[in-house]
Amino acid sequence: MLKALKRKALCWLVLTLALLEAAVPARADDAVLGRVGAGETPAPKEAHWAWAPAKALLDAGIGGAELRAALESETGLNRAITPLEWNAYVARAVGEEPGAGETGGRRYWLYAYTADEAGGGRSVVSRGYAAAGLAKIGNMYGFISGSGGALEHLRRFKDWGWLEEKGYAGPCEEMAAAGILTGYPDGTLRPEAPLTRGEAAALLKGWFEYWEKLQGKKRGRH
Repeated sequence: MLKALKRKALCWLVLTLALLEAAVPARADDAVLGRVGAGETPAPKEAHWAWAPAKALLDAGIGGAELRAALESETGLNRAITPLEWNAYVARAVGEEPGAGETGGRRYWLYAYTADEAGGGRSVVSRGYAAAGLAKIGNMYGFISGSGGALEHLRRFKDWGWLEEKGYAGPCEEMAAAGILTGYPDGTLRPEAPLTRGEAAALLKGWFEYWEKLQGKKRGRH
């Protein structure tokens, strides 16, 4: 137990320091995704909007070989993340081992909320499922409410209805209210679209920083 707590504390410290160095806004903008036209010179991979949060995760020991390869490629951060890879990102961010674990345990629920979309029958993770899963994990750790409220933040996006159809609206409302789930410049969330590695890094960065901010407020009250 003591070893596990020490490992978790070290993971928190390293990730916090890495994310502080990579304090960039977590936004998805087609204009800065590194896409170029014929005859144009590709932008350096470091110019990708999600390069800094992705590098912060990698520096903190989160992401593994797949994320390292994505950072070294000009288009790697635009490629869809797999459910098992997303599970590994989130599990390591909270100091747990990836994988399903024992039924009913913490690893079991981490897996259910990151890699079990449609009963585990998908090769990609939808943006909506990923955001809803992080909200449920945040609720499990006690820093995100599970109510969802009146969906006032989600209703600002044109395509929020997909989330309601899938049962993700309540958790995603909490993520939007916290400023973790943000939309595209055209006023959409594209919740059904596959989550890319870049979006995964930015989403997890925003989620983690929100948690850290709340912990700082709690410490300040003591």
